[in-house]
Amino acid sequence: MKLGRSELGSVLLAVVAVASVLGVLATRHAPTTTERDARAKNLLPVWREDELRRVELRGKDASFALARHGDGWTVNTPEPEPADDAAAHKVVNALAFMTPVRRLEGADLRTHGLDHPRATLALEMGGAHLVLSLGDEAPAPAGGAYVALDGAGGGRSGGVIPAEAVKLFTTRADDLRVKALVGLGERDVRELTLDRPQGKLDLVHGAALGFRLDGHERANRDALAPVFAALTHLSATRFLTSTEAERARGGAPLTRVTLQPSAKSDSAVVLELGGPCPGTPDETIAIERAPAKRAACVKSEVLAPLSVEREALRDRFPFAARKDEVEAVTIDRDGHELAFERRGTTFWLRAPSEAPVALEAGNRRLEALTRAEADIVQHPDAKTLGFEPTLGKVTLRVITDADKAAEEVVELGKTAPDGTLYVRRVEDGVVLALGREAARAFAVDSTLLRSTKVLDFALSALAELELSAPEHQLVRRAANGFSLVVPSGFSADGELTTNAVLALGSLTALRWVADSDDGSFGLATPTLTARVRVDATDAGSNERNVRVGRPTPGGYFAALDGTAGVFVIEHAVVERLDTLLIDRSPFMAETATLARVTLTTPTKQVVIERRGGALVAKSGDVPQAATDQALEALAGLRAEAALHSGPARASEGFSTPALKVELTPSPGLGAQRTLRIGTVDSYRGEAVRNARVDGTDATFALSEVKLRPLFDLF
Repeated sequence: MKLGRSELGSVLLAVVAVASVLGVLATRHAPTTTERDARAKNLLPVWREDELRRVELRGKDASFALARHGDGWTVNTPEPEPADDAAAHKVVNALAFMTPVRRLEGADLRTHGLDHPRATLALEMGGAHLVLSLGDEAPAPAGGAYVALDGAGGGRSGGVIPAEAVKLFTTRADDLRVKALVGLGERDVRELTLDRPQGKLDLVHGAALGFRLDGHERANRDALAPVFAALTHLSATRFLTSTEAERARGGAPLTRVTLQPSAKSDSAVVLELGGPCPGTPDETIAIERAPAKRAACVKSEVLAPLSVEREALRDRFPFAARKDEVEAVTIDRDGHELAFERRGTTFWLRAPSEAPVALEAGNRRLEALTRAEADIVQHPDAKTLGFEPTLGKVTLRVITDADKAAEEVVELGKTAPDGTLYVRRVEDGVVLALGREAARAFAVDSTLLRSTKVLDFALSALAELELSAPEHQLVRRAANGFSLVVPSGFSADGELTTNAVLALGSLTALRWVADSDDGSFGLATPTLTARVRVDATDAGSNERNVRVGRPTPGGYFAALDGTAGVFVIEHAVVERLDTLLIDRSPFMAETATLARVTLTTPTKQVVIERRGGALVAKSGDVPQAATDQALEALAGLRAEAALHSGPARASEGFSTPALKVELTPSPGLGAQRTLRIGTVDSYRGEAVRNARVDGTDATFALSEVKLRPLFDLF
C-alpha cells in the first residue's frame, strides 16, 4: 500500500519520537553538561543522592554494606539493622564531596596499585554502578592515596585524595551501627521494669505526671530522673558477637531492663546487663534481646543509677508537677477559696477577688506548693487525721508529659497543735505530714497581693534610728552626717550607719508568709527591733518599727508594726542592722607622722624608728621588705566591726596580749596610742582577733589576714 505524503510525515515523526525516548532512556544516568560543570572539582562527576541505593566497602581490614531503607539506611552486621543516621550521612557526604588534590591521566590510571586495590567502594545510584578503587599511598599530601573511579561515562578517571577522604576506606560496619542501646526517652515509656539481683522494681506511668512504684505509690520524679538518664546514656563503646558476650559474662549477676513503649507502633526494649567485658574489665556486657539481638560493652558507671533502692524512689511531695508545669491553682479550705492562674507571662487572681498577681509572687507560691517536702504517714487513720470528711482540697491544673492538660488533687485533713498539716494525694492515696513551714503554702490568705516593698524612704529623710542589737543603739541626723547618741562617747561609723539606714529605707520582703502572727515566728521575743523616725517635708514625722523574729531558710521572719502580716527579709539586711555602728578607724595609723613603732609579744620585741626620713627596724635581722609590709598593714588597719562597748572581758585575752603595738608620733603630730591584740575569734565566718585601742572603751574585731604582716616581723 502506498502511503500518502501526510501519512509518511506522521510515520517519520513517530520514528523520531521513539528514537528520542530511547536516547533519553539510554543516557538518563549520564551526567549533564551542567552537572559536570558544577562538579568539575569533585571525583564523582554526577551526584544524585535521592537515587543512591547502596554503598558497599570491601577491604582487607574493613568492610560494610549500606542499603537505602525508606527514609533511612540499614547496615549489614552481617544481618541488616538500622544504621546510625549521622554516621550514614557522613559516609554519603564524604562520597558526594570527595575531591582529589590532583588528577591522574593515561597510564597512571593503571599503576599505583589501582589494578590491585587495597579496598573498593561500590555505589548503586539509579541505574549506574560506580566503583572507587583505593591504590597505594601517595608521596604527598601526608596520608593521601591514589584512587580510581570506574563506571562514570564508560571510562576510568582518578586522582590523589587527601588523608581525610582515605579514612572512608577504613570504615567498619560497627562504625555505622546505632551506638545507643535504648532509643526510648522517659516520655516514650509506658512501663519500666528493672529485674535486679536485689529485687524487682516495676515502674508504671501514672495517669498524669511521672511513674508509680509497682503501679501503686507514686515515684519521685527527681529521684527517677537519673535512672532514665542512665538508660539514655547506655551507649556501646564497642560491639561483640552474641556468642562472645554470652561466653564472657558466664554466671555473673544480671540486671534485666524491660521498657514498654507508650506508642503501640514502637517495639519493646529488653536488655541484660552484667559481667565484665572481655579485654576491658572496667566495662560491662550489655545484651539486647529486643527489638533485635545484639551485644556490646558499655561504661560500668552508667549502671549505678539502675541499682537505686525502692525507698529512695518514694515521693514525699504532695504534687508531682513542677512549678513551670502548673497552669492554675485552686485552694478550697474552711469554706474559703484562693484561686489564681497563669496569663501569658504573669498571674491573675480569680478568687476571692479578681486582681493581677506579680510574677515573682506567683512563682514563689507555686514553688512552695509543689516542693513542700513532707513525711509519709505509715498506716494512717483517715478519720483521726481529718479525711472523713476532708476539710478541703488543693487542685493544680497541669500540663503533662504529653502536653495535655490534667489535674492533680490533694485533700486537706486536720492541722495538729504543733502546726503539722495532714494531706492525702488523690492519685495514690498516700498521706503526708507537712511541717508548719511547708503547710503555710496551703492556706487561703492574701499574701499573693501584698507588695514586697515594706519601707521606702531616702537616706536624707532619716531623723532617728534606734536598734536593739547587738546592744542598744540610737543614731540621730547631724549637721554633717549621723551622730551616735547611744552608746555614748563614740563617733558613728559613716559606712556602717549608711548601710543600716539604706537597709531599712529600701526594706523589701523576700516573700510574705502569713496574714497574721500565729506565735511561731519568734516575733514575741524578737532577734532585734529597728525603729526609724523619718522627717517627711509634706507630712511631718513618720515613725515605724520593724521586729525581726527567728531565722528561716533564706532569711528571717519579720513584721512591721501597724501593718498586718509576716514576711521574710534577707540575712544581709539583718546583718546590717545587727552591727555596732561605732567608728572602726581608731586602729589606723598615719605612718608619715610616726617617729617610732614598738611591737611587743610575750617573748620578743621589734622596734621600728625613723632614720633619715624613713622608718626602719632598729634590729638588723628584720628585712626592710617585712618592715614596709607591716607599716602598710598599720595604715589600713580598719576593724571589721566593734564587738561591744565597755570594759574588756576576761576571755578576750588582753591581760597578756598576743601583740602590743605602741605608735609614737613625731613631736607636735599627735598623741601616742597603744593597740592591744588579744585572742583569736570568729566574726561572721571570718577569722579575727579581739583588739582594743587606748582611749576607746570598746572591743573590736580585727581580721587575722590584715594582722598577719605584723606577726610576721617575729
